[in-house]
Amino acid sequence: MNTLQSIADALRTQGAPDSQLRRIRALHELATQETALRAIFLVGSFAKGTGHRISDLDLVALVDSGHEQRILDLAEPWLDEGTPRLNHFAGRHREIGAFRKTVYLDFSSVELHTFRRDAGFRLYQPYLTVWDPEDLAAGCKAEGEPIKHEDFEPYEYGDTGLIWELVDCIKWLARGRTELAKRYLVRLGQKIERSGLRS
Repeated sequence: MNTLQSIADALRTQGAPDSQLRRIRALHELATQETALRAIFLVGSFAKGTGHRISDLDLVALVDSGHEQRILDLAEPWLDEGTPRLNHFAGRHREIGAFRKTVYLDFSSVELHTFRRDAGFRLYQPYLTVWDPEDLAAGCKAEGEPIKHEDFEPYEYGDTGLIWELVDCIKWLARGRTELAKRYLVRLGQKIERSGLRS
């Protein structure tokens, strides 16, 4: 079980801005007040220890059935904390969950995904536990690896998600993953072209 302080220390070591540390603490505080919010896990590059100044905060929350969107709506002001946005979009994980993705003007960014606790969500290593008083992680752990950047589906959310995809490419370039960014941009351009350009 990770402590909030150990998570904050891990993020700080990786160069996370203060805004990201405040968001972790704010979401933890929300969880102590909202009974339908059962567990929160930090995944992605910060959990791997490979994050940097502009890495996004990848968060997964397990919630009671029927509360997927409500928890996102509740979390929004806690995560935004008054920070101006560059871009924001949201969507569904079919009938089992929902998500919101936000890039802020300080170039920090957050993904928050909510899943029904009974939806069979699989939790891959490595992850850091932000909130899990019932040890729901024990029933979610899975072998193998989560989806890799190389396997991201380009243009999945059409024009709505385009800014987020371009910001992803900027993050990869900042990490020196130039080939990954270029290959993704080629695939993205091909997908946009196939979808038909609209003015």
